[in-house]
Amino acid sequence: MKIVSNKPTITRKELEGVLDCLIHDDLSAGNTIKTFESLVSAINGQKYSLAVSSLTSAYILIFKALELDSQSEIIIPSFFDSRSLSAIETVGAKPIPVDCEENSIFPSVDSIKEKITPNTKAIIVGHPFGYHFEIDKLSDIQIPIIEDISHVLGSEINAEPAGKNSTFTVISFSPSMIITTGNGGMVQTNNPKYFSVMRDLRGPDEDTVNLDCAMTDFQGAMGISQLHKLKEFLKRRREIASVYSTALKITSHKMLLPFSESFAYQSFPIFFNSTSEKIQKYWRKNGIQVVHSLPAPIHALLGYRGLDFPNSDRLSKKLYNIPIYPTLTKKEITSISKHLSSFI
Repeated sequence: MKIVSNKPTITRKELEGVLDCLIHDDLSAGNTIKTFESLVSAINGQKYSLAVSSLTSAYILIFKALELDSQSEIIIPSFFDSRSLSAIETVGAKPIPVDCEENSIFPSVDSIKEKITPNTKAIIVGHPFGYHFEIDKLSDIQIPIIEDISHVLGSEINAEPAGKNSTFTVISFSPSMIITTGNGGMVQTNNPKYFSVMRDLRGPDEDTVNLDCAMTDFQGAMGISQLHKLKEFLKRRREIASVYSTALKITSHKMLLPFSESFAYQSFPIFFNSTSEKIQKYWRKNGIQVVHSLPAPIHALLGYRGLDFPNSDRLSKKLYNIPIYPTLTKKEITSISKHLSSFI
């Protein structure tokens, strides 16, 4: 038996929606995309949504709307998705990584504020693995906040939908996310000026100069079908996380945070109290794929010393994800939890 670390939850219904688009030649961004955008806006209350070809494209549209240049600084957690860094470097801005707090996957609000300079044009934050960063603590900062809700779409933070109040919200729909369109992403805002700029830049209008990064209708059709199952997906992930949490209680291994019904559990990261060699050997022997949660943090990609980002550096080396996705069978979940509790 081989249980892979991650697997998209795609059913016959999503494939039928895609086939319908193909049959009707709906391949470019049209009415299906507009419906998809409206449905996502309804989830978190952001007024304007633009479906795009990738998460990187979503970030680039934001940076273009903010008119960034080589002097512009973007504050970003070091323990974070590298696609944000790709977009920053594409537009020629300067990334300013911030280390996590000790025993946390998030930077502290104070450490973020310490990095602010007159050149700071935006702050990127997110919710890795489906855990919630307390973004409301940045509400007093008069700098655009870009919130990545890829791992928490459909969940609530302090009784508010994730992504509701940020200047910009970005979402990835890659195969490992809460919902998927095969790839693609979305950028959201409540600001009509920013929206207008990003909409024109997205394309695919052939009469203007643009980035031509719109999502296709057949991807949107898959997204619509996935959104109808969003609550079911989240419920299933939380059920599996609860089983794993119980199994861990009799071990020396640790979760990042205690189990909570509010978290989305896009992934299930664990600090294993063992060597890397022993971890890989044990899980491989038992037919279960575990992977480093984030092997290349932002500071490492920028060539900065790990000693200057000790907490992010430690997370990248010590944190592992075990499989957690809605299509795991009861037998597979039982097997994973059994081996979790037995791992010494």
